[in-house]
Amino acid sequence: MANRHTWRIVFTTIVACAALVVLGGVAFLYSGAYNVAASEPHTGVMRWALGTLQERSVAMRAAGVPSAPPIDSAMLQHGLEHYVAMCVMCHGAPGVDRGEVGQGLTPRPPNLARAATRLSERETYWILDHGIKLAGMPAFGETHSPEELWGLVGFMRLLPDMTPDEYRQMVQKAGLGVGVDGGADSTAGHAHAPGAGAHDH
Repeated sequence: MANRHTWRIVFTTIVACAALVVLGGVAFLYSGAYNVAASEPHTGVMRWALGTLQERSVAMRAAGVPSAPPIDSAMLQHGLEHYVAMCVMCHGAPGVDRGEVGQGLTPRPPNLARAATRLSERETYWILDHGIKLAGMPAFGETHSPEELWGLVGFMRLLPDMTPDEYRQMVQKAGLGVGVDGGADSTAGHAHAPGAGAHDH
């Protein structure tokens, strides 16, 4: 009997503590104490929690992404055009700072000229396809074909070894006329793979 009584006390204590944690969390949410302003960085605990959640979530789901198809020069060309149109403003490029949009986001979008190889090809594709909640990262799979996304992945893998002059020359050779300024409207000269539906960026 004594042993059963002891376990009942332990169980009751655990339930009471769990209830207090839940009530405390609800009270914190409704208090408005946490500053959600993008002009303020996350606290250390929140930054760690969101970063870990994102990393593990992407890694688990990216395991189901098929292997990359052969990426030819035409796909890389489309990848360049899409990068200029959709990515430079937030992520920058070799020799190009983030635009005004990217500078105002929290968490700060990674500079892909330095960070593109930290993720696997499958992880990069999954992020482009599905986006990231609470990070300002759109789900481009809603408006782009798998071939276009893989072309973008292929181009992004070139960024860490690309010099600012090489990037500028590629943009100018493509006749985009923009894309060397993160704050520019980078949609000029943007084209899509055959069969892709028209859409805005």
